Amino acid sequence: MKLIIKLMANLSLLGGINVAVSQTTAQPLQVPKANAVTIDGKVDKEEWKAALKQELIGGGELRLQHDGNFLYVGVHGISHGWCHVYVTDGDTIFVHHASAALGTTTYLQKGESWQPQKKFVWELRERTFTPQAEAVRAAYLKSKGWLANNMNMGTPGIIEFKIARRFLKGEIVRLAVAFASDPAAPQYWPQTLTDDCRKRELISGSSPADLKFNRESWAKLELMIN
Repeated sequence: MKLIIKLMANLSLLGGINVAVSQTTAQPLQVPKANAVTIDGKVDKEEWKAALKQELIGGGELRLQHDGNFLYVGVHGISHGWCHVYVTDGDTIFVHHASAALGTTTYLQKGESWQPQKKFVWELRERTFTPQAEAVRAAYLKSKGWLANNMNMGTPGIIEFKIARRFLKGEIVRLAVAFASDPAAPQYWPQTLTDDCRKRELISGSSPADLKFNRESWAKLELMIN
């Protein structure tokens, strides 16, 4: 086991991508503070140069950085597809979905399972960058607290998220990501993710009842000040 962990660490250094061995027991991953990212579905190397990089399980790459007010999550899948980012404020789980449109569903724990409190409402299907479209996106960000490009904007397979700090309670942030072109076989992160964040019906854009979420299996992030 020690040999496997050492090998994974060496591969991480060689590839420039940090691989989390176990997010349940590992130290939090440090997310660097950097400049804001333009949400356009294009991974600009200059914008993301300081980002923490992670591998998606099943292929693809994830980038993470923050500017003090927003967490930026850049997801590059292996093909054209859509994405979920899961965050929690301690009580509620927020599922931010970006496909041909954007929407959020929320869950609260009832007994041993999680039940939907708010189902997806689909918005922001516009794919252009006209002043009118940008104004609508700015209003959505102000109202909802998050924004992403839809899957028909920018480069196929790339989804960029901008998530307000109000979703990120506490010094340690819990987060999970799923990317799919086939909901039966999503790419995901972190590697410890084994709960219903990967459930086919949820990834497809439904809000099924009686889900099992284990936030201890999600990634632990520390947003660095400097």
